[in-house]
Amino acid sequence: MQNDRPPPRRVKYGKGIRIGGSGWFGRLLAVVLSAIMLVAAAMLSMVLLAVLFAVGTIVVGYLWWKTRALRRQAHAFGDDGRTVDVEIVHKDSPVDDSAKR
Repeated sequence: MQNDRPPPRRVKYGKGIRIGGSGWFGRLLAVVLSAIMLVAAAMLSMVLLAVLFAVGTIVVGYLWWKTRALRRQAHAFGDDGRTVDVEIVHKDSPVDDSAKR
């Protein structure tokens, strides 16, 4: 199967620099640039991971610091951190016993 069109030409920009070559230099340049981009992406991901870890640590520390008064108050009432005080309220209770309390 043949086309009547001629094969595509390489694009030339100013000063005769050819772009899109498939020679050994183009392949070597592509491998080198790919390796550089892979290393840069790995470094960026490590920096972002460290920043996210630091931000998460700061947020958890801030919340722990802000809730310390609540933990002290709960401990003063004898709460050892193992019990949960729960009251069950039925939505559609047939008998209203709020006056009895």
